Amino acid sequence: MEEEKSVILGSSVVDKGISMTSSKSEQSKVEVYLITQDSVEGELLAKALNVSGKEIGRSKQMLNLGKDDAKLVTFNFDASVNLDQVTRFMLDFRKK
Repeated sequence: MEEEKSVILGSSVVDKGISMTSSKSEQSKVEVYLITQDSVEGELLAKALNVSGKEIGRSKQMLNLGKDDAKLVTFNFDASVNLDQVTRFMLDFRKK
Protein backbone atom coordinates (compact mmCIF):
# COMPACT_ATOMS: atom_id res chain seq x y z
CA MET A 1 0.00 0.00 0.00
CA GLU A 2 1.26 3.46 -0.90
CA GLU A 3 2.27 5.69 2.02
CA GLU A 4 0.33 8.95 2.20
CA LYS A 5 2.51 12.04 1.93
CA SER A 6 2.06 15.00 4.26
CA VAL A 7 0.74 18.37 3.15
CA ILE A 8 2.04 21.56 4.77
CA LEU A 9 1.00 25.20 4.41
CA GLY A 10 3.56 27.69 3.16
CA SER A 11 4.02 31.08 4.83
CA SER A 12 2.04 32.93 2.13
CA VAL A 13 -1.00 30.74 2.91
CA VAL A 14 -0.67 31.06 6.70
CA ASP A 15 -0.16 34.85 6.40
CA LYS A 16 -3.56 35.12 4.66
CA GLY A 17 -5.29 33.48 7.63
CA ILE A 18 -5.99 30.14 5.93
CA SER A 19 -5.99 26.92 7.91
CA MET A 20 -6.18 23.31 6.77
CA THR A 21 -8.30 20.81 8.66
CA SER A 22 -7.64 17.73 6.54
CA SER A 23 -5.53 16.54 3.64
CA LYS A 24 -5.25 13.41 1.56
CA SER A 25 -2.74 12.43 -1.12
CA GLU A 26 -3.33 9.50 -3.44
CA GLN A 27 -1.16 8.81 -6.46
CA SER A 28 -1.17 12.04 -8.52
CA LYS A 29 -3.99 13.77 -6.59
CA VAL A 30 -3.89 15.91 -3.44
CA GLU A 31 -7.07 17.04 -1.64
CA VAL A 32 -7.09 19.66 1.12
CA TYR A 33 -9.93 21.20 3.11
CA LEU A 34 -9.21 24.88 3.68
CA ILE A 35 -10.90 27.40 6.00
CA THR A 36 -10.45 31.17 5.72
CA GLN A 37 -10.61 33.91 8.34
CA ASP A 38 -10.86 36.71 5.76
CA SER A 39 -11.66 36.89 2.05
CA VAL A 40 -8.90 35.35 -0.08
CA GLU A 41 -8.35 35.37 -3.82
CA GLY A 42 -5.40 34.18 -5.86
CA GLU A 43 -3.63 31.29 -7.54
CA LEU A 44 -2.86 28.53 -5.06
CA LEU A 45 0.04 26.22 -5.86
CA ALA A 46 0.62 22.71 -4.58
CA LYS A 47 4.35 22.02 -4.81
CA ALA A 48 5.68 18.46 -4.78
CA LEU A 49 8.89 18.37 -2.74
CA ASN A 50 11.61 15.71 -2.65
CA VAL A 51 13.62 14.51 0.35
CA SER A 52 15.95 17.55 0.01
CA GLY A 53 13.00 19.98 0.06
CA LYS A 54 13.46 20.83 -3.63
CA GLU A 55 10.40 21.35 -5.81
CA ILE A 56 9.99 18.60 -8.43
CA GLY A 57 6.41 19.22 -9.54
CA ARG A 58 3.57 21.71 -9.33
CA SER A 59 -0.20 21.88 -9.67
CA LYS A 60 -2.38 24.99 -9.41
CA GLN A 61 -5.93 26.03 -8.63
CA MET A 62 -7.63 29.42 -8.48
CA LEU A 63 -8.92 30.15 -4.98
CA ASN A 64 -11.70 32.65 -4.32
CA LEU A 65 -13.19 32.35 -0.83
CA GLY A 66 -15.12 34.82 1.28
CA LYS A 67 -14.70 35.63 4.95
CA ASP A 68 -15.17 32.56 7.20
CA ASP A 69 -15.53 30.32 4.15
CA ALA A 70 -14.32 26.78 3.48
CA LYS A 71 -13.67 24.56 0.48
CA LEU A 72 -12.28 21.17 -0.49
CA VAL A 73 -9.57 21.89 -3.10
CA THR A 74 -8.17 19.17 -5.38
CA PHE A 75 -4.80 19.37 -7.13
CA ASN A 76 -3.93 16.95 -9.94
CA PHE A 77 -0.27 16.44 -10.80
CA ASP A 78 1.01 15.73 -14.28
CA ALA A 79 2.09 12.16 -15.09
CA SER A 80 5.65 13.45 -15.68
CA VAL A 81 6.11 14.10 -11.93
CA ASN A 82 7.98 11.17 -10.36
CA LEU A 83 5.75 10.62 -7.33
CA ASP A 84 8.16 8.04 -5.88
CA GLN A 85 10.56 10.92 -5.20
CA VAL A 86 7.94 13.12 -3.49
CA THR A 87 8.17 13.18 0.31
CA ARG A 88 5.59 15.93 0.96
CA PHE A 89 3.49 18.65 -0.63
CA MET A 90 3.47 22.35 0.23
CA LEU A 91 0.70 24.84 -0.54
CA ASP A 92 1.71 28.40 -1.43
CA PHE A 93 0.31 31.35 -3.33
CA ARG A 94 1.89 32.34 -6.62
CA LYS A 95 4.12 35.38 -6.19
CA LYS A 96 2.86 38.47 -8.00
